[in-house]
Amino acid sequence: MHRLAASVAGLALFAASAAQAIDLPSMNLPNLIGIGVGATPECSGCKDDMIGVVPGVRYVTESGRLFEWYGPYAQYNFGDLTGFQWGPAINLKLGRSNVSDDVIAKLHDIDTTVEFGGFIGYEYDNLQGIPYRLRFNANVLTNAGQVYDGARLNVGATLWVPLSERFFVGSGIGATWASASYVNTYYGVTDADSAASGLAPFQAGGGNQQVLGWIGVIGQISGHWWGGAGAFMQRLMGDAADSSFVRERGERDQLTYGAGIGYVW
Repeated sequence: MHRLAASVAGLALFAASAAQAIDLPSMNLPNLIGIGVGATPECSGCKDDMIGVVPGVRYVTESGRLFEWYGPYAQYNFGDLTGFQWGPAINLKLGRSNVSDDVIAKLHDIDTTVEFGGFIGYEYDNLQGIPYRLRFNANVLTNAGQVYDGARLNVGATLWVPLSERFFVGSGIGATWASASYVNTYYGVTDADSAASGLAPFQAGGGNQQVLGWIGVIGQISGHWWGGAGAFMQRLMGDAADSSFVRERGERDQLTYGAGIGYVW
């Protein structure tokens, strides 16, 4: 979760700190630009919410390449629109500072950083019988040691089903593995943190950081205009959930929700 921006983009386009993009159905929605408003925890592990606004873009180039930008996460597909997909990915990982909780605010600040890496995926559009769109996606991101060392791996699957020509419902699941440096940066409590906040010191290790799930709906409002809404739940796992700041002052279950509007062409 990000402190300064909600993880819900227009038309139920989501991008959580895991860089797990909740994408759009490709059927009848070739290109879109939108904006959404949502509520999300101030930081991953925090229990206080904030409101933010984020963009959403889905654009197919003349050469048939797909560019997707959902909140802080963007990727460019050099593969096919259906079938095997691959390409570069970039994510704006916002930091932690000036949070509402007086105790968590005494922990070390975390700088905003840009993460980069790549993704692979596979998309299948079934147009026979009951149509549906199934997509598998995995990406690896790092920030070249600017804030943390190592990397994190995100895997997920999404399913979209049209209930009519103007209405879609979607859902998905995912998980994140992260290096020890990443988990300790965002969930660790140093000796200095402990002295300032009163929380127990905590040295975090790497491993499974979280699992997640989401549900969303989108529908045609009029002409080129579509609207949507959705909710995204992350459950912290391993040392991320065991952190003293999460156990004593935060929550391991992180809910993000919002709605938005977009122009489709």
